[in-house]
Amino acid sequence: MTDAAPSTRKSQESDETTITKLAKQTNTDTEVVRHLYEEEIAALHKEASVKGFIGVVAARRVRQRLLAAGHPPPGSHQSAE
Repeated sequence: MTDAAPSTRKSQESDETTITKLAKQTNTDTEVVRHLYEEEIAALHKEASVKGFIGVVAARRVRQRLLAAGHPPPGSHQSAE
């Protein structure tokens, strides 16, 4: 059972890195991204039969949600309406 601890720790570090990157890419508060990411992870864990790429899929879904909500990536030029 002690074998799971390093794997879990590595996963948590990876999740934190993903959350930080998404926050920077979308100019969004880290806590907002964390909440969305955790929502997506939970939903995917319920649906997915293959669990290996849940973090990747969750990150893509969060990015899509944020961009759809008007959180453009840094350096993008949105016209003022």
